Amino acid sequence: MTAIHPTAATNALLVKLSARPDFSTIAQMPRGAERKTAAWNAIVATAAESQKPFVEVAEQLKASGAISGYELLSSPNMLVVTPTSSSQTKEVASTFQAMEGVKAIYSNSNGKRLQGTELPKLAPGEEPMGLDVLDEPTQLVDAPTERPYGIDLIGAPAAWAQGADGHGLVFGSIDTGADVTHEAIAGHYRGRNADGTLDNDYNWFDPTGKLTSPKDSHGHGTHTIGTVTGEGIGVAPKAKFISAAGLSGNVDGTLKSLQWMLAPTKQDGSAPRPDLAPDVVGMSWWTGSPTEDLFEENLQDLRAAGIVPVKSAGNNGPGASTISSPGQYPEIISTAAVDKNGNVARFSSRGPAMFPPGSTTPKPDFAAPGVDVVSSVPGNRYGKMSGTSMAQPHMSAAVLDILSAYPQLNDAQLRQVLTAGAIDKGAPGFDAEYGAGLINLPAALAAAEQLTLGAPRGGGRPAPGPAAAA
Repeated sequence: MTAIHPTAATNALLVKLSARPDFSTIAQMPRGAERKTAAWNAIVATAAESQKPFVEVAEQLKASGAISGYELLSSPNMLVVTPTSSSQTKEVASTFQAMEGVKAIYSNSNGKRLQGTELPKLAPGEEPMGLDVLDEPTQLVDAPTERPYGIDLIGAPAAWAQGADGHGLVFGSIDTGADVTHEAIAGHYRGRNADGTLDNDYNWFDPTGKLTSPKDSHGHGTHTIGTVTGEGIGVAPKAKFISAAGLSGNVDGTLKSLQWMLAPTKQDGSAPRPDLAPDVVGMSWWTGSPTEDLFEENLQDLRAAGIVPVKSAGNNGPGASTISSPGQYPEIISTAAVDKNGNVARFSSRGPAMFPPGSTTPKPDFAAPGVDVVSSVPGNRYGKMSGTSMAQPHMSAAVLDILSAYPQLNDAQLRQVLTAGAIDKGAPGFDAEYGAGLINLPAALAAAEQLTLGAPRGGGRPAPGPAAAA
């Protein structure tokens, strides 16, 4: 990993290379620090070797004045190249497109693939990036005196009674940031020391390099984190969290945040520690095209490291095939939204996903509460929000709960027990509204118990803290 710099210019080109690591042996390892480290080392080694000829060309382009600079990413295997002017863009794009080993080139402003050497443009009214929350003011409410309905709808209290509460595991939030002073989540921030001081190295990331301490000017990130692990409001109350403010406005900031989740760093971008990577990464936003593969390698890398990526399905329903990017990939758990009665929300995006190009992928995968969800918002306040943004943290927390009790489950087994436990809704079997159904933690745990033949439970790992990251 190279040192982190402020996000590249809007006119930058994202040059993705085709070389990929061989994860076949790593994927068989148990979840944990050793697997995370092995995956990261393979990712870095592949990128370093395959990028050599492209670095030479980038240096030549820089010397000639065609580009002002470039950055290297390991996940995905990519160069972020900034032409000096719009007139240089075609020359730079053409130069890299002619090189063997280039898989695709994308626009940094909107994540769309270049066709030829022309930068792709947005359609009228189309936005390059956004959140999967309804565009309405947050309804502030009093501090809850009882559990938000979503906790009981998916059976979380019964799971906690069995020791499935997220203990020893870490949630990675890629969102608008986090208010780590909020009473509901302050004690769950991994960067908080025993004396209350903060150690943000390895626990907080701002791809612009401007914020060295956690902040959330929007509130969306604080809200989703609260649903995962907030005191009295969270589905995985014993889990810790780390946060990346990955929605900087340009796509490279999001890509850098995904890479950081594989190997968190110090605030200056140095000394990556894959052993401190989270166990689940949650995403409640969209960017790029739902028919393209911009983020696929990021998700494959997370999966290879034993990290579970979870995404909101999108708020483009009720039309068919409206899943938002990067929720279209087989590697990610895409989550639809239901109300307090378990009925799918009208706004919740429907499947199937229009990916890969010319084909489809069954989506969403599961459904979870996402209408009028009460959680934390900045300033020690609480608010009610709706959107598949709110369903994602319920799903992420459910995964944390299950893995804290059954860490030996591999990805296929995890999906198997989630599917076996899901409450079938809508059309019988898997459907384009609910996926496999509304998640149900007690039933999923029962399926895990049967699958593992009563193997010892509650084997979650102690969550690495700031002391371990020093």
